[in-house]
Amino acid sequence: MFSTLSLIASFLHLGVHGQAPKPHLIFILQDDLGRFDTAIYGNKAAEAATHNITSLAREGVVLSNHYVHWHCSPTRRSFLTGRLPLHHTEKLSGLDTDDIDLRWAWISEKLRAAGYVSHWYGKGHTGYRSMNHLPARRGFNGGSLLFFTGAGSYTTLPRWSGEGPVDTKQEYSTDLFGSLAVRAVRDHDPAVPLFLYLPFQAVHTPYDLPPDRTGAECPSNIACMLQDADRWVGELVLALKEKGMYENTLIVYSSDNGGVTDGNNYPLRGEKHTNWQGAMRVAAFVSGGYVPKAVRGTTNDGVFHVVDWYPTFAGLAGVDGSDDPPVPPLPVDPQHPDRDIYQGGLSYPPVDGKDIWPQVASGSSTTPHPCLWLSAEVLLKGKYKLLVAQPSPELMFSQFVNNGWKLPNGTWVDAPDGLWPCNAYQRRSHFVPCLFDVDADPREEHNLAAEMPELVSAMWAELNRTSLTAYSARSPERLLGICHPLCALGKWGGTPGPVCGVPGCEWDTEGEVVV
Repeated sequence: MFSTLSLIASFLHLGVHGQAPKPHLIFILQDDLGRFDTAIYGNKAAEAATHNITSLAREGVVLSNHYVHWHCSPTRRSFLTGRLPLHHTEKLSGLDTDDIDLRWAWISEKLRAAGYVSHWYGKGHTGYRSMNHLPARRGFNGGSLLFFTGAGSYTTLPRWSGEGPVDTKQEYSTDLFGSLAVRAVRDHDPAVPLFLYLPFQAVHTPYDLPPDRTGAECPSNIACMLQDADRWVGELVLALKEKGMYENTLIVYSSDNGGVTDGNNYPLRGEKHTNWQGAMRVAAFVSGGYVPKAVRGTTNDGVFHVVDWYPTFAGLAGVDGSDDPPVPPLPVDPQHPDRDIYQGGLSYPPVDGKDIWPQVASGSSTTPHPCLWLSAEVLLKGKYKLLVAQPSPELMFSQFVNNGWKLPNGTWVDAPDGLWPCNAYQRRSHFVPCLFDVDADPREEHNLAAEMPELVSAMWAELNRTSLTAYSARSPERLLGICHPLCALGKWGGTPGPVCGVPGCEWDTEGEVVV
């Protein structure tokens, strides 16, 4: 079946001379967007604030089962590397942490090899311990301007352009990143394939409103912030059309996780920082002229993950979507759970994503993931979701998580811990999993664990086996470079940034110059 779909997808985009053209690729990532915060899934009240985004969704293919991680950094690292958070940890990236192994090829590097010019304008939050962690050194050869941290002021957070800090005169981040993306398109040669990564800061807290809006005139903070991002999405599409690029452009739009605080994931359960569907099954769609006409205006029910865009983009660009280690990992052995299957620094995990273009382009809802790890406590297998507990409190700052259902009016329906053993959060000494049929029960209201104990046991064992492939970055020192925090801070004029491999700081801790 898969080979047939591949042939269909390839045929749909054969050029005049029998060669598939390389499409322009745009990935827009909205921060902390709730599934009910736009009109993509039918919330008519949000249509005015998200007119352009909603129009794009309706002209393309809405993805009803697009999964991400339950919070920020892991999703972003997964998109860039094609690897599940299991293979770069579920932790939030610090400013100077090594979270993406420097031996891995980013999707931007894959696309650069295919002749693409690539741009990154927006939020970072993927770890920048060394100069070699900067987008400018990882294939973003057209331009990059970003901030490194997870959250903060929309005007005063330090920003980096290329390989150094830059003063952007406190311009509101949505307007800054949106205008840079539009300019990149207007200045681009349409004959050269373009890759544009646009991870907006909106609508993450703090709820800093656009400079031309006040709280009194906003139906909600999120609505006004989204409306500004929506305006730039419209400007971006207009620029693509004016340049004659739109018909050969694929646009992917997604949230990095579910909504939280003022965000709303109705009808799904939970919010960011939980293992419920509201945190992981997010608003997403594909659009643009490259989407086959036969599937425009449809919804695809296939189970996809953000890691899938890595091999999908690579495949569309005509390059290999794998990124295998020089030495394969050892087989997992549940009898020896402490064995390092990566043998120190010899090996690392390959790409986890699958090329989903055959499914998207043909309208097929077959899933490339018979079994999908979503977090340390969640496994998805077909229509069944095993949920062992909520995420470890060590991964975030929250003292509690919302395990209930948020209604369209913003009020919560509670889910008492006594009725839901998989609510377990602070107490983690004994787990009692829940099991859901998320096809028949997308709101996760009916725990099937007592009715299907054998499936629970089998899925829990599979989750445990999969967890034995866990990995965190082991970037070699030769790629990191000499680490000198004090020298680096001086180099950057007091602005926090990379501390390893910094030009002018090439000496070791004893003051010896490294040649």
